[in-house]
Amino acid sequence: MREYQRGYAQYYTEGTAVRKQMVQPEYERPVRKREPELPDYAKVRKNKSQKGLKLAMNPGFAVFLAMSVAATLAVCTMMLSMQAKLMDQSNTITVLQSEIESMTDENNAYEARISGSVNLEEIRDAAINRLGMVYPVEGQVVYYDLTESDYVRQYRDIPEMSTY
Repeated sequence: MREYQRGYAQYYTEGTAVRKQMVQPEYERPVRKREPELPDYAKVRKNKSQKGLKLAMNPGFAVFLAMSVAATLAVCTMMLSMQAKLMDQSNTITVLQSEIESMTDENNAYEARISGSVNLEEIRDAAINRLGMVYPVEGQVVYYDLTESDYVRQYRDIPEMSTY
């Protein structure tokens, strides 16, 4: 027995007889099982979520969303620019601090050189021998109290002498 297939029908040959159409049983669609019935509270939630999707497509919401994204991008850009300025100022401060350190080192070196060049013994010797200066004797030193300020003004009268 041979079977031939053309289109949707199948033919078969049995011996020398004329072909007979073999009829196939009609296709039956499988019956879909219905989803189990949901309780009322589940149905309400499903309806609310579908309603939310409808509102999400609202043009006002789209404008709000676009403005929110634009504001977020603007804030991020401002933050990045502030951070870049902060880093630049931090680098400037570091450079200035290193300059201050080098200037302080130079000043200390000059001060050490100046103090090293001054010989106090030579100054005392020149004051006594060449200029005739002498150490004060008792009674030549005058002490007085001045509470107004911490320095003496030379255009004012010196108060009366008192010995201590």
